[in-house]
Amino acid sequence: MRSSRAPQVLSCGLVVLLVAGCTTDADPEEPPAPEPTGEPTPLPTAFDGAAPPGVDGEVLRFLHGEEADVPDILDDPLGVRISPVGTAFLISSGGADRHLLHDAATGDTLWEGEARFRGFDTDQAGAPVMRMTDDDGPYVLDARGERVWEPAEEGDAYLDGVAVRYPDEWSFDDPGGEYAVLDVDGATLWEYAFDAPAPEDVEPSAEPDEEATGEPDGDAADGGDRADEDVPVAGVPVTAWDGGVLVAPGGPVLRAASLDEDSPGEELWSISGVDEDLGRSASAPAPVPSVLGRYTLPGESDEGAEGGESGGDVLIVRWAGREEPSTLAAYDREDGALLWALEEPGPNPVGEPFDPAEGAGSLYDDATGTLLLPQASGEATLVAVDLARGEVLWGLEEDDVSIAPAFTHDGLVYADSRSSDGGGEQLVLEADTMDVVAEDPPAYVEAVNESGHAILVWDRQRFVYGPPPDEEPSSEPTEDPSPTDDPS
Repeated sequence: MRSSRAPQVLSCGLVVLLVAGCTTDADPEEPPAPEPTGEPTPLPTAFDGAAPPGVDGEVLRFLHGEEADVPDILDDPLGVRISPVGTAFLISSGGADRHLLHDAATGDTLWEGEARFRGFDTDQAGAPVMRMTDDDGPYVLDARGERVWEPAEEGDAYLDGVAVRYPDEWSFDDPGGEYAVLDVDGATLWEYAFDAPAPEDVEPSAEPDEEATGEPDGDAADGGDRADEDVPVAGVPVTAWDGGVLVAPGGPVLRAASLDEDSPGEELWSISGVDEDLGRSASAPAPVPSVLGRYTLPGESDEGAEGGESGGDVLIVRWAGREEPSTLAAYDREDGALLWALEEPGPNPVGEPFDPAEGAGSLYDDATGTLLLPQASGEATLVAVDLARGEVLWGLEEDDVSIAPAFTHDGLVYADSRSSDGGGEQLVLEADTMDVVAEDPPAYVEAVNESGHAILVWDRQRFVYGPPPDEEPSSEPTEDPSPTDDPS
């Protein structure tokens, strides 16, 4: 809808004059217009729309209205935010720090409380968890609402299924001191001292100093065996997984240390940003690493090689400099081997040397192994990367800023699109091709969880749509709707 403040005022004045001028000529016998009742149209309780692409099952319940048997949080006058968590939905109040975990299949309340939501994380196996904070301090809930972690001591922080006890008065400028890595029950897995290099020693340079950066000799920087087994593994933990933790010692290097009870702290592998296999210019300053996360690749399909590589966990690292285009690299989580590297469209921000892993704004479709990664500059504002092959599949350019991908599910990207006249609609795209599957689908898909349950918005009402509680989501592939002829 087009709107303009000045013409609107003039139009209102014109309407008043027309009404005043026509009053004496009106038919006195014409019946007056009926008075409005002031009662809004009731919210629908039946879903008469069609299921959007990628959503299968049936209507399980509606979420608004006097007949809806749902928690009061959904009646928040400032609205709610709904996020998928495992097989549930997290419903967050728009007016207060209040949240509820809603079982998608049954409608049961798994957890409800007043707390500040700090973000999503994972456990060591990669399952989603939620970081919360209330008056008593931080804690972590799993996707069923069970509390899986709380600090054993004040200052302990959760990190991907383990906890880190930082030195007193820790800061990015002064990260050195005594560290401890703990399990979620508070038991110590590994303790060590980190003698942090001085800031001037970790400034990117063409030839980083080995003593300052901790870069090992020989092939260790490329993910091979360490040349000097006497050098202890030390640094700031940035991510963890089942059996390992990745630390940043400063400079263009990252090291993986074992969390095995028989060899805690033993180096598993290390990687370096000055590895010539990354394809970066030898004259460019050494880059700073940012860990974007670890992802599970889809398994090998029936088509063999054309269907993708076999499944496995990969670690995605961005090596960024201040002027050169950043480099995206994938490493095998088990041995640190470099799988592929590609140059991004332009420079991306250089983060703090000891930032924890975080792929802010990125979306991952695990059905196709496609990572949608925002870009700070260059030829694209977002690129879709095939994580199995290390190829850019497509990108959004500056002319595509009206398209905002919101989430992915089962090979599809659900995006919001704004038109030049201020209107909006939802687009459904294929994750690996960007082909349009549906433009303005019959119902707006607000969220989809991993069990295939969706929140659909139709005629001002929210519906939970998906397989009934006694049915498992079908593993059989469904026929993809034919894409439209119009490009996105």
